[in-house]
Amino acid sequence: MRCLMTELIYFSDCYVKEFKADVVQVDGNRVVLDRTAFYPTGGGQPCDTGTIAGEDGPARVVEVSKAGPDVLHALKGPMPEKGSRIEARIDWERRYAHMRYHTAQHLLSAYFLDQHKARTTGNQISTEGASIDLDLESFDPDILEGARYQVNLWIEGSLPVKITMMPREEALRVLNPERTRIDLLPKSVSALRIVEVRGVDMVACAGTHVKDTSELGHFEIVKTSSKGSDRRRLEFVLR
Repeated sequence: MRCLMTELIYFSDCYVKEFKADVVQVDGNRVVLDRTAFYPTGGGQPCDTGTIAGEDGPARVVEVSKAGPDVLHALKGPMPEKGSRIEARIDWERRYAHMRYHTAQHLLSAYFLDQHKARTTGNQISTEGASIDLDLESFDPDILEGARYQVNLWIEGSLPVKITMMPREEALRVLNPERTRIDLLPKSVSALRIVEVRGVDMVACAGTHVKDTSELGHFEIVKTSSKGSDRRRLEFVLR
């Protein structure tokens, strides 16, 4: 399948639930669209699911993945033809849960880096909860209570979440290298998508996020565990 460059609608607007697009490539059960609001699996966040409807009716979008500049949509059902116009709809409840948990993960990561110099080394998001891995020797009740209290304080503060594009050179100047390892990005990446929670966090991220921390509800830590030397996992939910 040749690369065609898909316009990523969710990059600028995470709240788009339905959209129209043209089919530019078909390969087996996978299609490439000229534009998409479906988020592909990546960065600890699962892909979106939903439907893509052509002339023969809707097909389920069962997997979405990135292939270079393109987004591949794996379908189950009637396949649209190349060159045809489709109407797509995202499973919004699933998407919105991912948006909430991903934003909450940013708050938690910012807290641990600022208060305990602990970097986030991994994260996993689902519709039911999320987890982060931290380069931290151990958790104690005071650390966990501090995290719970501060994250809920930020949520109650209704802090705006802003998404912008930033030139790489500027990002190198303003971003904390402990939060965004710009040096690991290919030199060809000239602009970064920045997610900023006002007064709390600013990081390069391709994921989907809410517009305001008040949308997160109530933050609760449900489990902690050891994942090896100086690595701890924290699992949390939003009520």
